[in-house]
Amino acid sequence: MKKEIYLFFSALILLSCSKKSSSLSQALEMAGDNRQELQSVLDSYSKNPSDSLKYKAAKFLIENMPGHNSERKLYGFNNAFDSISNYPMNDYRKAVFRKILDSVSKETDAGKPELLPDIKIINSKHLTNNIDLAFNAWNKIPKQKRATFDDFCDFILPYKNGDEPISEDSRKKLASKYSWVHKFLNEGKSLRFVVDSITREFDYQIIIEIRTFYPQTLSINEVEKSRFGLCDDGVNYFVNVFRSLGIISARDMTPHWGNHSALGHSWLYVKYGDEEYSTDVVGNIDLKKEYAGESLPKVMRKTYSLQQKHDYAPNLKDVTTEYVPTANISIDKLFNTSSSKPVLCVFDVNDQWKAVTFGQNNKDSFSFSDVGVNVLYMAASFDNNTVVPINYPFFIDASKKIHFFKPDESKFNSSVILRKYGLSSPKNRRIIDWMENLNQGVFQGSNTEDFKNAVTLHELSNFSSTHIHTVKVKSPKKFKYVRFYSNKKETYLSLLAFYNSNGEQLDGEVIKVNNRKFKWENGAFDNDPLSFSGGKDFSLGFNFSKPQAIESISFQVRNDNNHINTGEKYELFYWKKGWVTLGKQTAKDTMLYYKTPKNSLLWLKNHTTGKEEHIFYIDKKNKQRWLGFDN
Repeated sequence: MKKEIYLFFSALILLSCSKKSSSLSQALEMAGDNRQELQSVLDSYSKNPSDSLKYKAAKFLIENMPGHNSERKLYGFNNAFDSISNYPMNDYRKAVFRKILDSVSKETDAGKPELLPDIKIINSKHLTNNIDLAFNAWNKIPKQKRATFDDFCDFILPYKNGDEPISEDSRKKLASKYSWVHKFLNEGKSLRFVVDSITREFDYQIIIEIRTFYPQTLSINEVEKSRFGLCDDGVNYFVNVFRSLGIISARDMTPHWGNHSALGHSWLYVKYGDEEYSTDVVGNIDLKKEYAGESLPKVMRKTYSLQQKHDYAPNLKDVTTEYVPTANISIDKLFNTSSSKPVLCVFDVNDQWKAVTFGQNNKDSFSFSDVGVNVLYMAASFDNNTVVPINYPFFIDASKKIHFFKPDESKFNSSVILRKYGLSSPKNRRIIDWMENLNQGVFQGSNTEDFKNAVTLHELSNFSSTHIHTVKVKSPKKFKYVRFYSNKKETYLSLLAFYNSNGEQLDGEVIKVNNRKFKWENGAFDNDPLSFSGGKDFSLGFNFSKPQAIESISFQVRNDNNHINTGEKYELFYWKKGWVTLGKQTAKDTMLYYKTPKNSLLWLKNHTTGKEEHIFYIDKKNKQRWLGFDN
């Protein structure tokens, strides 16, 4: 799933706050015409000694406000969110919302959202109300479970979480809507139970392309009405829910996976007393367990306060060690390059190398702390917005051993290339599951619609391929009805075809049972390898106009289409201070054959179709090995 993540290296306005005593006055100076609004908040809490802690909280918010922004609300879309809020919660809701947004976007010249500095726009009433409500919620938490004041300031007090437009009264509304949470927690219900109850009831769903229709971070009210958006939108909503209840909550994120072609991810972090829970917006998954062994280069936690340790990501706190084993590394400056800004990069199919963290510049090396293992990195200098390598790419394995990929061009492997992307990882085994679930499925023929006394034409076993397969049918009988039946498993097919003895594809009336509602009406019959039909206890087949003898059956499991396809054009590269081509080939089979330098890092591009590609190497048995993936 694609998500907009908090931009790890965003250009934020930074305070020169090496001297803490001047940070408040500098912030007030930056407020300009809005200074009086902020000053009045400080004044209101300075009069009564009992408000001393609230004064300290107000000072914290104002001192750290530079660099926090709100998108100016885009007008013209209000009716879209109002309309979908009244639509029933069913399988058609997402498609309906897409159509509504598409229609409105064609009539509205939205443009790009304008970022407004919070320090110049936030008013005293909203800020004071937010502080009072935050303290009320914090004080409702039993003392033994209550957050420290420092954690309160960063993870409960803030008036919002990201760049979303400010929603008036959202804290009050959320606290009222979810007031039952305190009762559940006081009764001894676990934090996970409460969080999963909220996410399950809310039923938030991802629309990856939503920014093409509505190019703005969704406000809390818009998420409440639609229950759609990107991961960041959903996380923002749930973070605000728990903060309104006085419970520590934040957005955790990775700027880029070590085993994804182009994406990072963000998710929800919640803490109550000694209990912690990290989960996606759909809930019901413990990500700290799920991500164990995953290829995670860095995990950062969004804070409100400026993190002085991270000059280029001032509102992100490094929490990588909470999720995966890490290592402290030092990489020699092997190449003669400028080295003003040390960065550590991972592979990205669009940018080739994407910086995920900054490091320390030593005399002859760059050093980086707390970097995730099971990741392929490249150390580089970041000059003029360009990544310039200082050494060969290297992999840190689970034992924290480092292996550099310096190609030996005097020795070559005879390499068989089967795919351009890894099959699975600890967090994502879906392709493996799709293949395995097809086993025990059967192709059947019958002369009755209910398939009583059906004849088994072929039963699947030991199946493990994403390519199109064709099987011969031995039965000479003719059948009015044919089908694939999943034997009560959840299975998906991207292609299904039956042929007679002349090699002609047979057609008839489609029959299907328990076929889930996808955007494709007949995904197994549209010649698109990425569309599919399927579901649980699923069957799919044909009712012929007259009985037919079946000579063969072709089928393909739901897949990512990242295997080698006959007739498509490919090009293989290896890395030597940059990507060097090993030549282009048009696939004549489902395998490609190349001579590759030993110990080289490889990248296969498909020039015909597709966007998902990742780097790999050839092992001692001349097999592809995917870095950061399961092999």
